[in-house]
Amino acid sequence: MKKICFCFCLIVLFCSLSMPRAFATSILNLNVFDQLQGKWEAGFRKNRIQKLSNWIRSNEPEIVIFQEAQGDHLRSTESNDATWLKDFYSYRKYVPEMAGADGFSYGYWMAAKNNPVKEFSDVFFFPGGIERKTQAAIWKNAYQGKECLGVLSLHMSYQNTEVRQKEAQWIIDWIKKHENDCKHWIVAGDFNADKNDKEMIILFAAGFKNLVKDLKPTVGAYNPIRRIYGNGIPSRTIDWALGWNVEGEGKILFNEPLDEIWLSDHAGIFIEAK
Repeated sequence: MKKICFCFCLIVLFCSLSMPRAFATSILNLNVFDQLQGKWEAGFRKNRIQKLSNWIRSNEPEIVIFQEAQGDHLRSTESNDATWLKDFYSYRKYVPEMAGADGFSYGYWMAAKNNPVKEFSDVFFFPGGIERKTQAAIWKNAYQGKECLGVLSLHMSYQNTEVRQKEAQWIIDWIKKHENDCKHWIVAGDFNADKNDKEMIILFAAGFKNLVKDLKPTVGAYNPIRRIYGNGIPSRTIDWALGWNVEGEGKILFNEPLDEIWLSDHAGIFIEAK
């Protein structure tokens, strides 16, 4: 009997080792809020970002992307918001977009546990909107453990849907242009558009897939920070993670306080590409 049990255990062990293991690359996206509107108590940004950094260190996403990240000036290559993460991610890149009235720059920050094989920074501008930068990188063997994975971080304009529809087409054209670099992409960020807005419909019709099944509002008056824009602002889902030739699962995070602190005027998105 003991011999039979031993053989059975060996068979189970062999099968478990020979079966393909699930592989996923985890990504956190968040617009961290520039605080350029309104007046805020001293240390407000520091407290928010430190709480966020603690969460990141505990949950260990492979890739982290921020919009509205802060830098010292327009020539900055590192974000002030990365202070508590400098020893945690070997790859860190800050792309400044604009100068604030407070003297700091604001833009995009991306970090990863492994260095990418390619990185990009591009600009789009359409009349009626503002000039926007984008940040992207490609990692080898990051999709299903054997394919490349590209991540594009962006912030679409807030002015009107007509401008964002042109920006949506720019995104489609950019991704198609860079399919030669990698065919698997996640596009994440602040789209300033909800699921039924024309700009999002354009993206979905082109083949982008929403990776977050349980959609929740990512901005709204439920968030006291967001009330800087008014007390009656509607709740909307404007932060997205879209897959291009990518399967995965995403969920909305930080749509409530973390340890009694609201991290941003936006909720975040946690994605597992697999």
